[in-house]
Amino acid sequence: MGIKRIHARSPYYITSKDAPVPSPVLPIEYLGAECGDIAISDGFIGKKIYTLVMTGDTGDIVIDYSGGNIPVKISLAYDGALVSTGYVGLDAYDYKLIEAGIDPSDINTGSTSTKSGSLTLPKSTTNPLTATITVQSPLVNDTLSLGFNCPEEAPSTAPVCPDRSLVFQVCNENSLKDDNFDIYLNNNYIGYLDLSQNAQVGGIFIATTNENANVVSGDFACPLGLMGTYRFDPSFLVYGTNILEMRNAQNNGNNNYGTIGIRNYLVNGSFLSSPCVVGNLEYSGPSGASFTLSFEYTACCPED
Repeated sequence: MGIKRIHARSPYYITSKDAPVPSPVLPIEYLGAECGDIAISDGFIGKKIYTLVMTGDTGDIVIDYSGGNIPVKISLAYDGALVSTGYVGLDAYDYKLIEAGIDPSDINTGSTSTKSGSLTLPKSTTNPLTATITVQSPLVNDTLSLGFNCPEEAPSTAPVCPDRSLVFQVCNENSLKDDNFDIYLNNNYIGYLDLSQNAQVGGIFIATTNENANVVSGDFACPLGLMGTYRFDPSFLVYGTNILEMRNAQNNGNNNYGTIGIRNYLVNGSFLSSPCVVGNLEYSGPSGASFTLSFEYTACCPED
């Protein structure tokens, strides 16, 4: 008995009394791959088995694939886990796959080629350091491109800037009072912001362990004497996305609008000056509102 497709474009199959065609012995090729490699194959048949060598970083293993019409099956195996595409490509070749002994349930072709996409498996531990990618087809293939993408673990700690301190500076330049706020960085309290006067008041929040650190020269309009200063633990900062919250502490009934400058100041003893720009944030909303803002911190002076 064998399985035959009713016709080339039909999704249905029938059982035939004809004896199935025995599968030929197909060649197997073993290959190596490294992170970032791209492998392009033309005109192969059988199996290609790639051993991908990775680092100890954790994250996702991603195999990108693209190609022509003739179906292939791509599998990614790591540490006992397995994902597979099934046979992807153009459905006009389904009958040839079935004649070659492929189970119809393993065929994921379409009226336009499905031979494009990606496979992903998580790598949550340092070891093992290898993954296996298997490409197979009983048909002489046309083109296939594979991209081998390894996990890349971003640093968890903020950039190290030995001669600088990060500062959040809020200056009420328009001299119109806003609400008062408790300021939180990544859910850690770093100080109180009092904007209750119709004046150029504000706050300076310094990432430092030096209790005497002060900004002596900045790039904001408010007089230093009207800027409250707070110091916080630099370990509250993280690499990448940081969350800055302004949690409303007092409604002053005049709506809210302002900017927050994020700067890295040059340190000379306890004196901070000559800031470089890390970013600028804006808050705006009605009286009584709280604000959640975010910024990226991946370099000491990213705009320099």
